[in-house]
Formats: sequence, structure tokens, C-alpha cells
Amino acid sequence: MSLGLPHIERVLGVEWSITSDAFKFRVQAKSNPLTRRGVLSTVASIYDPLGFIAPFVLLGKQILQQMCKDKVEWDQELPDYLKPQWESWIKDLPSLANMEIPRCFIPAEFGQVKSFELHHFADASVNGYDACTYLRIINKSDEVHCCLVMAKSRVTPTAVMTIPRLELSAAVVAVRVSDLLRAELEIPDITEFFWTDSTVVLGYINNDAKRFQVFVANRIQRIKSSTRPEQWAYIPSEQNPADYASRGLTAEQLKYSNWFKGPAFLWERNIPARDMKVGEVKENDPELRKAFVCTTNAKEEQTILNKFEKFSEWSRLIRALATLRRKVKECKGDKQRTKESTSLEERKETELFVIKLVQEKAFAEEIKSLKSNKPVSKTKNHHLYKLSPFLDEDGVLRVGGRLSQAVLHSHVKHPAILPKDSHVSTLLIRHFHSKVQHQGRGMTLNELRANGWWILGNSRAVSSYIFNCVKCRKYRRRTETQSMGDLPADRTEPTPPFTYVGMDCFGPIYVKDGRKELKRYGLILTCLCSRAIHIEVVDDLSTDAFLNAIRAFIAIRGNVRQLRCDRGTNFIGAQRELADLMKDMNQEKVKALGCEFLMNPPSASHMGGVWERQIRTIRSVLSAILDQSAKRLDSTSLRTFLYEVMAIINSRPLTIEHLSDPTGPEPLTPNHILTMKSTIIQPPPGDFMKEDLYLQKRWRRVQYLANEFWIRWRKEYLLNLQPRQKWNAHRRDLKINDIVLLQEDAAPRNEWKLAKVTDVYPGTDDKVRKVRLLVSEKTYDKHGKHVTKTLSLERPIHKVIVLLEAD
Repeated sequence: MSLGLPHIERVLGVEWSITSDAFKFRVQAKSNPLTRRGVLSTVASIYDPLGFIAPFVLLGKQILQQMCKDKVEWDQELPDYLKPQWESWIKDLPSLANMEIPRCFIPAEFGQVKSFELHHFADASVNGYDACTYLRIINKSDEVHCCLVMAKSRVTPTAVMTIPRLELSAAVVAVRVSDLLRAELEIPDITEFFWTDSTVVLGYINNDAKRFQVFVANRIQRIKSSTRPEQWAYIPSEQNPADYASRGLTAEQLKYSNWFKGPAFLWERNIPARDMKVGEVKENDPELRKAFVCTTNAKEEQTILNKFEKFSEWSRLIRALATLRRKVKECKGDKQRTKESTSLEERKETELFVIKLVQEKAFAEEIKSLKSNKPVSKTKNHHLYKLSPFLDEDGVLRVGGRLSQAVLHSHVKHPAILPKDSHVSTLLIRHFHSKVQHQGRGMTLNELRANGWWILGNSRAVSSYIFNCVKCRKYRRRTETQSMGDLPADRTEPTPPFTYVGMDCFGPIYVKDGRKELKRYGLILTCLCSRAIHIEVVDDLSTDAFLNAIRAFIAIRGNVRQLRCDRGTNFIGAQRELADLMKDMNQEKVKALGCEFLMNPPSASHMGGVWERQIRTIRSVLSAILDQSAKRLDSTSLRTFLYEVMAIINSRPLTIEHLSDPTGPEPLTPNHILTMKSTIIQPPPGDFMKEDLYLQKRWRRVQYLANEFWIRWRKEYLLNLQPRQKWNAHRRDLKINDIVLLQEDAAPRNEWKLAKVTDVYPGTDDKVRKVRLLVSEKTYDKHGKHVTKTLSLERPIHKVIVLLEAD
């Protein structure tokens, strides 16, 4: 205890002068550094739970908030433009010791109190918003006393807000203070008044017709939950004491203001008539929620059956309808109110109610005939006629059939009849299909009939549902197919050998180099026109090894116009490296002499069948040769053997037209054109006849033989490519936004990932055989936490399974 103030005690953190029975403030500012951390420490050291000096503290909070807005670091010095404000505020702190706030609300010798009133004032500005509450007391002699009870002030949020929203937030603070004081003061029959200088807020509170945005609507609801609109009134800003705490006051200004006593009109014997001054909520008010008017077709019949389509499960439909029927009975007084869930009997009654609704709409004429003791017409509904239908005691149409003598439950012997095109039928099929764990059509049908349901055309209805069932598609549906595409122009154009090439690598092949056993690989290049092959040996599957092999191939076979391949890393690296080299070259020359890469999508080996088939042929020939060598080949011997394999394969017949005819022409093979290959880019010009064989001009003899090859190539080989060996049927094309399952050969089916089609690539016949997918994948970040990232993948349709069509 200080020597200058010997009679001051600290009660619950608040300093209390015992002699004067008043609250005082002795703030001894520590020499904190002029940093953000030091400012926060000084401002937080002022303990004022009742908000007596809220206008003064607001100035310090504003300085701290400005530092936060400017992103000043915790230990960074105070900016120069804030130093004068802070120094002035610190210098003013000791002046708070001159203020005293009486502890007692009722002065001594005031007499018996006649009434108590609480007056709450709310205000907001661009600097802050607050609420302050005054207790007004009137004694038997109509004398008035008024004092500050509690105040709360806050700086405005860093996010920009409109003044009406800030005023509304201040009103909410006033309501919360009111709830607190009512509970703590425990004064019976206390009257409360609320004051604000915002006519917009008064308009919001008194509005009952218009809907507002979420921010405003939630705060109006909070205000109306504790107060009534007639409790609120307007007060001019110059008379509103809350204006002090929303703008801030120095200690000197606070001492000589009416902050502690309240406005002058509260001290009058009779308060002047309160001005409601409710502002009108304009149509262009940004806080108004826009209303959407939906027009409906009045001619369309709206029955309860239409509402059933909002349900996707049979059990949910029955529970919801059973609850609704119970509520109707409770409102009519036929049943006592209860919060228990629906009983089994209520759900059974609801099932009968639903069945009768569906049957009355689908079989109206048949039910009318049966009620008149007339049989069902055979011509109008022969499917129903075969079931010998009848109406049971509940008026439900059931199957008559031939099992009346069977020892079965009556509903199993005589199941209820439903139409196949009803939504209720679909719900039942879905319910029992899930119950048998998505088994086939037969088990679903058996489960339906075993539970007392007979759907007309049930086999087709169940099959149609299973075909569209997403889980069944996930478990059992095959990957997508499309009709085989047309051959590209490079397969049908008579060009010099190896102008259009398909390529791939195969291996590894093990060779001996001294005592070492090394791996070697083969690079096969297939002419897409003549089906000739060329083989090069590569040391590994790197980009450098591939580029060396392709340069050796071009040096032997000539320039290549187009290369088709899969997406091997060495092929992608070579394409990227060649593209970088050609950037600075003459683009017209590059276009005339350059080689174009065409790559198939990943996991689409069937799109490279023209060279994949040749790899199989190579393996069959190579296996026989390597079997004799017993793995004693070195690199040189392997290259020789591969050339022998190449010669053997290039001598194979392309057609079998004249294989069995000894008098026919020699079978057409790739070597017919390879051994006569010239440096001419296009096929030989002019027409050559058989007589040219006997001329002494050798070039005409060679050109005649070349022409003869291409004529036979068109007649004997090219026309054999006409029929489609498989994938003959046209299927639905995949579309953007289809949901698919991506096949992964290395994972079990239940771990295949879901994907969404984001782009499609139609072929020349407008059929989609390649798509781009958006796939989500769970990985781990550097901290070991699960992170979900999205990948964009290009895949053939043969690797996806459609689960949900976009249309």
C-alpha cells in the first residue's frame, strides 16, 4: 500500500478507497520498450472490468490496432507517426488517479426508492463501437439520481464494415449488458430503455416483413430474443453518452464530461416523450436479401406421390411419412403427443397407405372392376390378368396365383402388385438390392418376392436398376470400349519405307562382357506402310542412348517424317531435347526436314499394336537363336543376331494370297521394297510397263519393280486391313463431367481411384477414345501429414469404368 494513499484496498483487482467508499485508478506505467509488445503490455495493465474509463482505454487500443494493421513486428520499434499519440496517452495515465467513482448506486439519505430504471445507450463510429448503461433511481419524493453502472467499448474490426453494421453490433453489446445486469442486480420490476442514434438500426429492429443478409438477420434475432421493439428509441448524437466511448476521450476530458452521471434529461423528474423515429428500410438497402419468385404450372397435378420423388431410400420415405401421419393425428387430438420414434405398427400402416396410393393411380380401372365383382380385362392389361389379382380386406391389390394352399405367410403367397414405372417400385428395388449386398438380378427378385412385393415387368425393372447401380458398376462393370478407329493416313499412303515409323523398346537381353553379365535392350522401328522393321541395340533406356540409336537408324534408312511411340521416359526426354535444339533454327527448314513425334496416351499399348505385334515376332525368332547360344553372346554378337532377326522378319509374307500356288507370283514381303529403296522421296514418277524389264536402262527396270510392289501392296495387303478384328459396335462416347473409376493394374479393384472427365479427344470419326481425367490423390507432406492433391492424367477409355454419366 502506498504511503500517499493509505486507505486504498484492492478488491477483486479493482482499487477501492475505504474512506470515500469509491473506486479509483492508480496506473503506474512501467518503462516498457516502445514496441508492439510493450504497447500491448501497457494497455493490458489497466484493469477496468466495468468499463468506467472505457473512453480513455479506447485511445490506447486504437494505437495498438493501428500497429497490427501496419503489420509491425512484436519487437519492432513504434512507427514515427504513432509516437506522439502514444507519448500523449502515456503522459495522461497519471491523471486517472484524480477520478473517483462512488461504489454505491444509491446515495446516503436518498430515502426509500420508488422505482428503478436501466437506460442502455449504444453508438458506433469508424474508430469503435460501445454500449453504456445508467441506473436511474426515483424516491418517494420524486427525487432523481443517476449513475454509470457498466460500459463496454471495442475497436472496429480490421475488416471494413459499414456504419449501419457497426451500429447494429453496438446494439447487440447493449442487449448482452442488459442480460448480464438483470441477472446480477436482482432488482425486481426494473424497467429498461434502449437508446441509439441510428434510425437504420431502429428500422431493422421494427421490421417484420423483409428478410436480411445473414450478418444483419442473426443480430436482429439476438436483439429481439431479449428485448421488444417498443423498448428502443432514438436519441440525438450530441445527447448520447455512448458517443464518448466510440470516439475516445483524454483523462481531462473524461473528468469534466457527463460520462459518469449520464445525460441531462435522465436527471429530470419526467423524461421527455421518447422519439421512436424509425427509419424506413429502402428497397436498395444492401442488407436486404433478394427474393426469388418461382412460377409453377398450375395445370400440373400436384399430389403426394410427386413428393415421394424427393426420397432416395424406402426406409426414409416410410419413417418420414409415418412421422407426418402421427403429427396429423396429434393436431386433431386423436393421439397424445410424444417424442418417441415411430413404432413398427405405424410404419406398417404407412406402407399400406403408400401401396394404395400407387395402385389407385396405376390400376384405377382394374380396382374399379374388382370392386364391382368384375374380372380384370385381358386386352387392356394381360400381364395383370395372368396374376389373377384380387383386393384384400385393406383394399390392396394382390396376386391371386396358384399358391393359396402353400404353407407360407399370406403376403408371400399373395404379394402386393406395383407398376414398374413407379418411383416407389424403384425405391423397393434399391432397398432389397442393397439388402442382398448388390448381388445379381435373380437374388434381388427373390428377396423382393420373399418380402411380399410383385412388380409388373420386374425382371426388366431390376435389370435396368442394376445396370445403373453405381456400386455394381464399381464391383463388376468392364472398362469402356469404342468401335475400332479408322486407319490413319500414314498406314494407307504409299510412301518410301520408314517415312512413317512406329517404335518401341524391348528387353532386357543379357550378354557377357568378360566376366560381367550386362543388360542390353533392343529398339524396334516399324514402317507403318510396308511393315518392314529395323532393329538397333541400345545399352540402356536413357535419352542419350535412344538419340544415338535413332541417329544411326536415320543414317542407314534415311529421313523420317513422323515417329509414333508410347510415353516412355526416354522418348519424352528426346522429344523435349530436340525441341530445345530446334528453337533457334530456321523454322521453315525445320518443318520441311524435321521429325514429328506423336505419342499415345499412357497405358494404351493397344494403340501401338502395329509395333507391339512385331516385338512378339522378334521374341519368337530371338528365343530360338538365344537358346542355341546358351547366353554366351557379347554385344557385337547380339547386334549381328538382331540384324539376322531383322532380315528374317522382313522376309515374311505380308499376305497369304499365293502361298499355296506354285505358279503364282512370289509372296509380297517387306524386303521387296527395302532392297530397291532409292533416294527419291515420293513414289517413282511416270508409268512403267512389263517391257521395261528387258530394257538396258536399269533405272526403268528398278522403277517398274517398285511400281509392281505398290500395285500388289494395294491389292493384296492394304485391302486385308479393311475389316475390324474386334470392337465393332459403336458405344456411348465419354463426356465431360462423367464420373469414372480409373483402372490400376497394380492395385485391387476396391482401391481404384475415382476420377472426373475434364476433357475428351474425338478421333477423325468423332469417336472418343482418349480422355483427360482429374484424380485426387492422398500423399504426405514434409511433416508427415495427409495432404490431398489433384492430378490431371491422360488415359485411353479402355482404362476407365463409367460410374455416373454426366447426362
